[in-house]
Amino acid sequence: MKFITTRSFMPFVVYRIILGIVIFVLVGTDVLSPHAGESGG
Repeated sequence: MKFITTRSFMPFVVYRIILGIVIFVLVGTDVLSPHAGESGG
């Protein structure tokens, strides 16, 4: 937590945005299935 008090949140925000975009791209290109975590069929 000391890291957050000495640095800004900007790197964390950028990391989360990039991660979100990557996940949306993977789902959109059918690499990931949005229902992959569901059990049953």
